[in-house]
Order: sequence, then structure tokens, then C-alpha cells
Amino acid sequence: MSIVVFRNYNLQEIKSLMEEIGKERMKCALKDAGMERPLSMEGFYLEYEVKSQNINLYFRYPSNTSFFLLPILGFWRIPKNGWVMERKN
Repeated sequence: MSIVVFRNYNLQEIKSLMEEIGKERMKCALKDAGMERPLSMEGFYLEYEVKSQNINLYFRYPSNTSFFLLPILGFWRIPKNGWVMERKN
């Protein structure tokens, strides 16, 4: 059964949110996920899970491997526009 989620791929909004999160916190989140620092912003996205009502930051490699980075709920720069409803398996 698939789960309904809302995703935001707007890189300008995500970059603004990452500035609020801070460089050190992002470095730690990447390290905890077992990732190296990505070469570009392509691949970052926000996901709102309807059932749990959590907003999380993810990174997806071109090979479709996704990594959970950190929860975003509680930050001020969460985008209001650009959310797309998708189904997650």
C-alpha cells in the first residue's frame, strides 16, 4: 500500500532553509547519514508525511538512493508554495 506525501523540490527555498539550519548541523547530518558532501544542490528535497505530520529533509542520488538527513519541523523558512502530492511505496 502506498503512502501519500507532499514533496518540495524548490532549490532556492531549500538553500534558504539550509542557511537557517547552519553549516555545522548540515555537516553532522550528512555524516550521520553516511554521506559525503554533495557536489551540487540537485537531489535535495523536503517531504511532508501526512500520517505522521513530519517535515524532513532528504537527499536523492541519481541512482534513486534516498537518504534521510534531518527533521525540519520548527524552522522558520519552511516553504509555503511548491508542494507536490506524490505516492511513496
